[in-house]
Amino acid sequence: MSSTQNYVTKQQLLSTSYAMIALTSLFALVRIGIQTTRPKKLVAEDYLMYLAFAFYIAMAVMYIVVTPAMFRISGVMSGASPPYATLLDDSLFIIKIFFANTMMFWLVLWTVKFSLLTLYRRLMLGLSSVYMKLWWAVFGFCVLSLIGCVVSNFTSCHSFHAWFSPGECTTPRDVRAQIASLYYAYAVDVVSDFMIMFLPIRLVSNLQMPRSQKISVIILFCTGLVCILFATIRVVQIAVIIGCCPAFAALYRKARNTQKGSYNAQGYVKQSPSRSGAQRSNDIKLKSVVSTASRARKDTYWDDTNSSQEELAKNGTMVTKTFKQEDERSNESRI
Repeated sequence: MSSTQNYVTKQQLLSTSYAMIALTSLFALVRIGIQTTRPKKLVAEDYLMYLAFAFYIAMAVMYIVVTPAMFRISGVMSGASPPYATLLDDSLFIIKIFFANTMMFWLVLWTVKFSLLTLYRRLMLGLSSVYMKLWWAVFGFCVLSLIGCVVSNFTSCHSFHAWFSPGECTTPRDVRAQIASLYYAYAVDVVSDFMIMFLPIRLVSNLQMPRSQKISVIILFCTGLVCILFATIRVVQIAVIIGCCPAFAALYRKARNTQKGSYNAQGYVKQSPSRSGAQRSNDIKLKSVVSTASRARKDTYWDDTNSSQEELAKNGTMVTKTFKQEDERSNESRI
């Protein structure tokens, strides 16, 4: 059995590439759709995320373009097809594409990292200086590690001329440099992912929100574990997909807001303008049975679904109320 036997056909490789482009594009388009339906000014993390998507598309297209040449050379090496006139040209073409795509691979990953870091920076503004110091430390590590990846790629051959000369980048020194570059890039990628993933965990734990929402946010941040897993097999598409996920929080907030009722100043369930005058008789009255100006700290968020709270910004005063709803048409029916 030949050592150059292909376990993946050209059609399978191309089909996988097209499928991953479609999947990644779907997430990117959903993100664009969310931002279109909720008009707001684009910020730095949005531009970085779209730049990462553009880098990914460029990388995927180059892999698709180079696939036929790869399988032609593979056929010659396995003895399945005879040498052909443009064999050296195809070899040089593959080298150039792989050199460029190695750079693109790192640019996609690190642009997603910078997008997430930019988002975290906006969340940390106005907080303790410790958070910003940690942010700058992580940001600096990411910048330096990216520079290291680029330098290691250029120095993987003993000379730049050897890089683009088929068969000349095969000395023992070159082989060691290429292996070192591969392991270095993988190591700093994983370490930076862990740093970015754990950076906002302490921030989330101090937020004033229900525990279930905290867990949801932490799970979103911990999706970096999935990115680390797929980085092991160099699947860069997952990084772009994960980078698009924070924008989906707008859908979650919208769904929660539609489930919350609103009330007018008289204590009635607020109706739409078209119905407020015609159906006032069907409004549900709210009878306040408890009102207190203070409550223990541990009870800031109540588990009772019939309770509500208002936090007044001035002087940090907390006003809490409990309401009981009764249907006037039947004293036995309570909500």
